[in-house]
Amino acid sequence: SLVYNRQQPIHTMAASPPYSPHDDRRRRALLSWRLDVTSSTAVILLLFCWLSDMNQQSKSISAEDDSLLLSKSFLENGFCLAPHLFNNTHFSCASFDFLCAFVCILAILVGNVIPDNRSNNDEKQKKKSMILPGSAIYFLAHSYGHYTFSSVYSGNGNEQQFTISETETISTNTIKDTIILAFILSIGPLEAASTLIKSNKLSPPNAYIMAAAMLSTLVGIYHTFLQSNPSYALLYINISIILSMSLPKLLFVGCTSQQDVILRSNEVILPKLMSGLFVMAVIVCEPFFCDVFFARIGGHFLFDFSLALDVVMAVVMEGSKRSGGVDNDDVVEEMKKVKAS
Repeated sequence: SLVYNRQQPIHTMAASPPYSPHDDRRRRALLSWRLDVTSSTAVILLLFCWLSDMNQQSKSISAEDDSLLLSKSFLENGFCLAPHLFNNTHFSCASFDFLCAFVCILAILVGNVIPDNRSNNDEKQKKKSMILPGSAIYFLAHSYGHYTFSSVYSGNGNEQQFTISETETISTNTIKDTIILAFILSIGPLEAASTLIKSNKLSPPNAYIMAAAMLSTLVGIYHTFLQSNPSYALLYINISIILSMSLPKLLFVGCTSQQDVILRSNEVILPKLMSGLFVMAVIVCEPFFCDVFFARIGGHFLFDFSLALDVVMAVVMEGSKRSGGVDNDDVVEEMKKVKAS
């Protein structure tokens, strides 16, 4: 019979390596890197298909061209509209975005009014997050954009389109429109600057100078090539934001060095990860599958809804980090210690 010996334990089962928080960080860092590769590849593919279809449309004589890679209605309207669900998809999106902005502003005001009873030693946890103020500005700008388009679209139960004369009414190059476009496009360059600062690749002044240069370039490209056709604004904004967020991170932050592992692993939290994947799935499905199924389940409204959900998850993630005693400054300090050692 088998006698258990306390001094010499019998290792009959396959020994598995002990759990290591460092190994878990490496797995999460690798997952973050793979997601950046996937999102960058998907958006570059989307850009290629868009340019290919624009070139095909310029050469095609037939109005019904079956060789297009993106949905025909999306190319015509610039959005996946759902007239059977909303009499005016743009007005519905504008109303929803305005409501989201109002909720963000209300949350900011409530957070400022309610006293913080934590001790003075918890200064890091008392710092105000910029997620809600930034989201409020973004939703207001987004709402204004949809409201502008809503005035030239009409829901007739079939397709919602604007005529050439109506396009001219929204193809204005005003300072107000440029500022609103810059607010929306700034999400990508600012995120890229934040990544380069946290990874110690650039100092804050140089990173924000780079972000300003990126933003100026993006706005300039739009006004140079797309100002005459504002229906392409959404696709251009989505492609620009995602590429300016993911490419700098992909190029300058790997997943093997200890510094890069620390930075990437702290960004992989399941709720925020799932909401980000949802946003990415909507961005890809809207132009490719609008005529197939996407319009029937909500069209572009799903995109605005996914953005609101992503903001909620970002706030939850920020709160969980702070309640756990971890914030971006802690990550930066930890990376500096690693670099110094």
